[in-house]
Amino acid sequence: MNTNKILMLMKMAFDGDVMKGLYRTYNILKEDKNFNMIKFVTMMTNMLKGEKILKHEGQYILSTFMPPFPSESFYTNIMAVKEPKDIFTQQSFAKRSAPISIYLSVTHKCPNNCLYCSADNKQDERELTTEEWIRVIKDLQDMNTSIIGLTGGEPMIREDIFGLVEAIDKRSTAILFTSGLNLTLEKARELKRRGLFSIGISLDSHDRKIHNKNRRDDRAFDRALQAMQNAKEAGLYTMAQTVILKEHLQEEELFKLFRLAKENGAHEVKILEPILSGSLLKEENLDKILYDGASRKKLMEIQHKANRRREFPKISTFAYTESEEKFGCGAGAQHSYVSAGGHLYPCDFIPMSFGNVTERSIKELWQEMSAAIGTPKIGCFAQKINRRVYQASEGKLPLNKKQSEEICLENRSSTFPQYYKSLQ
Repeated sequence: MNTNKILMLMKMAFDGDVMKGLYRTYNILKEDKNFNMIKFVTMMTNMLKGEKILKHEGQYILSTFMPPFPSESFYTNIMAVKEPKDIFTQQSFAKRSAPISIYLSVTHKCPNNCLYCSADNKQDERELTTEEWIRVIKDLQDMNTSIIGLTGGEPMIREDIFGLVEAIDKRSTAILFTSGLNLTLEKARELKRRGLFSIGISLDSHDRKIHNKNRRDDRAFDRALQAMQNAKEAGLYTMAQTVILKEHLQEEELFKLFRLAKENGAHEVKILEPILSGSLLKEENLDKILYDGASRKKLMEIQHKANRRREFPKISTFAYTESEEKFGCGAGAQHSYVSAGGHLYPCDFIPMSFGNVTERSIKELWQEMSAAIGTPKIGCFAQKINRRVYQASEGKLPLNKKQSEEICLENRSSTFPQYYKSLQ
């Protein structure tokens, strides 16, 4: 029994804002004849399944896959459907008007040269201007995109980063992903003032040598720790973004990382596995880097064990989030990505271009992409198809739209992840 989670649920039960948020959500969904109180409880319970709940500045982090609750961005996500009726049914079958989250790579420039960087091979001729990014952000919010992340490369390199954050209004949760470069306390406070809710800072190990080796930068470790301290002091929801290679997947070592992250201000440690993308597509021996099924199972066991312990931050993993028992892989359906040059990808790690946002509206491009992708998939889509994508492109990425659609249509899923099955 997870006593910490029970205590947090009891706290939520006596929180007036939570009760108002549940009532508002219920009223949005109740017009659907397929919706009832049992389905409502099932939906909320499944969001919480396997998660450690945290409270940050009056809002609860149920899952970082979802916006915080209660918030305007949470209701934005509920309303992100194609038709203004039968909202619950559309959500149950993942028929969306927009992704839950989208990451905008505002620059491909970065001081690091990471072994597993997904940005490698992206052939962008130029980066979008401030005005172009602001237009994209407005279009995304009008589509009801509930989480907008600014990433790179290194987004803190851009001089207009504060203006880009400010362009994201309260309809969406604003997140920024950084190596920690240039994140002084003053800049962290300014990001918070402009509307940033959360920040993800790269930290791959408790061991300085391992982190710096992964990042190929001797200053990366110290920079990351200082950035986390600054972010926490500025009032940002602070995450340590962690890529763990298969050979480093050891409980004792990860627990050391969790303690280090907590000591330096992290509310959450978010663990990503290396993806067969970017520079890894050129590597031959990946046995010590890429996960297999046993590795993912081991990581999920570590996650759930750690989340029962009070001294650790919240632990989340893509291995669990993308599994059949949770939300599945949302590439192109629940999550999407725009490259620094404006190409719309299914996700950060799948180098398929479904068009450029400087040439056509992202709303049209996203609808075409999601139609080809279909429903959320069981397991990481990038791991399944990226070898073929690389071969089809003859090494010249991103793959063009016609070939991308062909691969997606051939790999559509007929099985929904458990979150959706339980609502259907």
